[in-house]
Amino acid sequence: MKVVIACGGTGGHLFPGLAVAEVLRTRRHQVRLLVSEKAVDQTALALLTNSSDPSERIVVNAVPAVGYEGARKLVRFCVRLARATRGCAAVCNEFEPDVVLGMGGFTSAPAVFGARWFRKRGTATLVHESNAVPGKANRWAGRFADHVAVGLADCARFFGHKPVTVTGTPIRAALRRGKVADARARLGLKTNRLTVLVAGGSQGAHAINEAVAFALPWLKGRTEALQFVHLTGTNDEQFVRESYEKSGFEANVMSFCSQMELAYSAADVVVARSGAATLTEIATFGLPAILIPYSHAAGNHQWHNARVFERANAAWLVEQAQLDVTHGGGGKRLAQVLNKVLDDEAGRAKMAMAARALAVDDAADRIVTLLEQYGKQTTIN
Repeated sequence: MKVVIACGGTGGHLFPGLAVAEVLRTRRHQVRLLVSEKAVDQTALALLTNSSDPSERIVVNAVPAVGYEGARKLVRFCVRLARATRGCAAVCNEFEPDVVLGMGGFTSAPAVFGARWFRKRGTATLVHESNAVPGKANRWAGRFADHVAVGLADCARFFGHKPVTVTGTPIRAALRRGKVADARARLGLKTNRLTVLVAGGSQGAHAINEAVAFALPWLKGRTEALQFVHLTGTNDEQFVRESYEKSGFEANVMSFCSQMELAYSAADVVVARSGAATLTEIATFGLPAILIPYSHAAGNHQWHNARVFERANAAWLVEQAQLDVTHGGGGKRLAQVLNKVLDDEAGRAKMAMAARALAVDDAADRIVTLLEQYGKQTTIN
């Protein structure tokens, strides 16, 4: 079976798409990836999919960015969408896939449209939505897709009478818990300290970086017992590193981490955004979390994602508005929540169990099984 996976734009689309590709390859299917031209996609792919064996490399095609910017730029959007759709259709006509899977984001809709409108032999189309509230691209693409897979049951209601399967959100095979002491040693950390992982997503989050920096003075009594792994994104790396140095905290500060299994294995607590891929990883590793939803996310989906974890008692939800760092107030609020979590070992254990209960370990396998079902129907037809 031949499968095209459109999964570019952010790590939240790319990494789950790669997880599905991994399973497809193990089941001896052919895979083609459609990603964006953004630097985050190209950097992550260079780190994660390169292989010395050419037969093991996944073929990747770039799709022009297509983001809806409002009615005033509608003509520009339509032109770019048409161009991207033609590009995806060209890939389909050359590769002749049995199934096209859109993982959300601005590469997803052109891929589904390209397969539906320009397909040669009845290519099936599926979309996967990992968030509690679907983005615009998947709302559009879902109308044309043959089947919709969702990461969270809360999302199914948005797709009307379309056939929907709750699969969970896929996670790469490499992201599995290792030994804590080994992970901390490999990250250059002390093996016997409580460890906080700060992660703002694949591109970092300035508001979280700033809030943590302002929180450090409120945590100064913990300098001998607490350490950090902090993923900053490119722009804030130096500023965050200097903040830890000034405060006296041990920290491994990185703009991007290609071995997230080490970061999660080393952590006792996570401070993070609440994108679906991040939450899937937190659940898989069974980690208590302080979630700070991105307040401008489409449909406020990160807040709805975080509420799923908060309702399950797996996380604290802190609004970004509470982290206004004017006069250090935001830092104090974050430090208060961190102190509550760090001081309550039994509570952390309960949160960890609640997070682990939200994990769906075979999400990629479930999606591939769906793809195989539709691919078989395509072959028969």
